[in-house]
Amino acid sequence: MRIFESWRFAVKCIKLSYNLKVSLFAAGLLGVMGLVYELGNSVSGVGAVMLLTVAMYPAQLLYSVCGSDLVQSSPYKKSMMTSIPTVVTFCSSMIMYLPVLVLEGARSILKPETVGHNIRTVLLCGLMLLVLQSYLGIAYKNFVIPMLAMAVFVVGIYNLMHFADNGTLLLSWISGITMPTAMAVGLGCAVLGSLLQYGLSLLLYKKPISRTAMYGLLRQQS
Repeated sequence: MRIFESWRFAVKCIKLSYNLKVSLFAAGLLGVMGLVYELGNSVSGVGAVMLLTVAMYPAQLLYSVCGSDLVQSSPYKKSMMTSIPTVVTFCSSMIMYLPVLVLEGARSILKPETVGHNIRTVLLCGLMLLVLQSYLGIAYKNFVIPMLAMAVFVVGIYNLMHFADNGTLLLSWISGITMPTAMAVGLGCAVLGSLLQYGLSLLLYKKPISRTAMYGLLRQQS
């Protein structure tokens, strides 16, 4: 019963989260753009990256209220900062990642000449999920350094995608991996990312929330 109450409380908190409508609009717009790009471009992988970015929004909405009196004084304080964001992130990640797997898998069958690019996208997106989930586990306690590290990683992923496109040994190596193997590795990265997010959030649970991250904790209720 307590677990249901904690999730009910989490839903209530999301409704009170900072800039909820703006965040939902931004996530929806980015999701539509990502889906259109993913459907229209078979080798870039940019659309897939956009979709995975959308998967981080729900947890960010939850974290935006964790410094409020409502959460800090509740019996669900710990789960609101550890297990609930982890489960929410994993579910939203799967909702966004599974269509990428289906699309890239279908392309590798329908267009065998793009299989290396498709496998590259699946693998790098799995790696991206691992890093993003780990980032969420620490960002609201130590904001600046994780944010800089994630920015460097995202730029690195973008450059790596282009590097792998230019007939390099990396693309040849990726082409030697089967699509089912790439999918299994990608999903494994997502699971590992969730474990890291949960573990890091538990490790840093008692650390004060970063003021830089929590610039707006709870919007005023009318």
